Amino acid sequence: MKKIYQVFTLMAFFAFASCGSDDTPTPVEDNQNPTAPSNLLISGNTINSWNISWEAATDNVAITGYNVYLDGIKVQTNVSTASTSVADLTMNSRYNLHVTALDSAGNESAISNTITCTFVGLAEFKNKLSEMGVYTADMGSLTPTEGVQLYEINSTLFTDYAVKQRLIRLPNCSTMKYNNSDLLPTFPDNTLIAKTFYYNLDDSNPSLGQKIIETRIFIKVNDVWLAGNYKWNSTQTEATYTENGSVEEISYLDINGTTQNVDYVIPSNNDCFTCHNNNKKTFPIGMKLRNMNFEPSYVRQNQLAYFNLTGLLEGVTPSSISLLPDWTDASLDILDRGRAYIDINCAHCHSATGAGNTSGLFLDYTREFGTEVGECKPPVAAGDGAGDLSYSIVPGDADASILPFRMDSNELDVRMPEIGRSVIHTEGVALIRDWINAMALVDCDAP
Repeated sequence: MKKIYQVFTLMAFFAFASCGSDDTPTPVEDNQNPTAPSNLLISGNTINSWNISWEAATDNVAITGYNVYLDGIKVQTNVSTASTSVADLTMNSRYNLHVTALDSAGNESAISNTITCTFVGLAEFKNKLSEMGVYTADMGSLTPTEGVQLYEINSTLFTDYAVKQRLIRLPNCSTMKYNNSDLLPTFPDNTLIAKTFYYNLDDSNPSLGQKIIETRIFIKVNDVWLAGNYKWNSTQTEATYTENGSVEEISYLDINGTTQNVDYVIPSNNDCFTCHNNNKKTFPIGMKLRNMNFEPSYVRQNQLAYFNLTGLLEGVTPSSISLLPDWTDASLDILDRGRAYIDINCAHCHSATGAGNTSGLFLDYTREFGTEVGECKPPVAAGDGAGDLSYSIVPGDADASILPFRMDSNELDVRMPEIGRSVIHTEGVALIRDWINAMALVDCDAP
């Protein structure tokens, strides 16, 4: 009887165990990859690192972390948040960056969008221009380094007939942004703008070489523009930071083969601020959108469109921006050419917020000047009434106007501009005389 009972108990145990086994679910293998992270971007930087962030991925179970890849190499694993810092980057080196998502089963997502970008550390003035990351090792060739963009302006400032190369470097794939004005765009912090001044040894044959004088640099730090200057050495291999002005004796052949001698003045930091002064803050002059809205020599398309295409500018199309005329283009209306010349050469000082605001003579492009053809306006240059302006610009009579007289003088207490040139701009004086003479007085009392 005992044995029968034992057999029955054993059979019941196996039956119970069998039923229990049927009730336990079989684990389901997770073989579904997470979605790819999106909108990877560089959100900031330090002296040698990028701060990056992205939009989180999703998964059928759960995301456990992210992998970060630099140039195809995994540099960080299982990052727990949708942001991190990528360190040990080298200035002016170009990197490819992407991230992937992971789940608890070890499944890895497809890659996020890839950022291809040149690393730019915090902007600051170094002692040598070669340390600023503007030019390649062959400094004298003036070849921009990786991530530095050439740009041109349509209407140019006169500086003793010097040739100018203009460059801009935006930090870490950031962009200039349209701010509802055809003047300056909004520049990101750590933007660098460089302008190098030089003379061709022979203007009729630039391939014979050049004499590089100076490179002026603007950098934007904590929303404030700072200006610095670099003076080139005689071997054209390096330029050194200086805050002091100096004079360089220059001799070159102009386009007609005539020898020209210039006592070229390198400005001091104080001189820079005099011209680049807006409400007592430093600011760039040339890079107004309306002065870049044309087809430059280095690319066969509109420059603003090119900036949009390459990610340098966003929020604007060329058709929405006006154009500052090229004052050298003799085919254009003389009234437009004259306005363009004084806008780029004079208006940064002669404006309500510039260093010449106390004169009351304001010369920006959109302001009305005296009485132009077919219009009835007072025969004075527009301003806020500070001082007697009645002879600054006398419409129809350049000989009676003070403006061309001061442009045609090199006496220190008479000439205009006061700084920025050491020779008279003959072509500019002739243009402004023609501009004033093209204006006509209209009898405002006539019916």
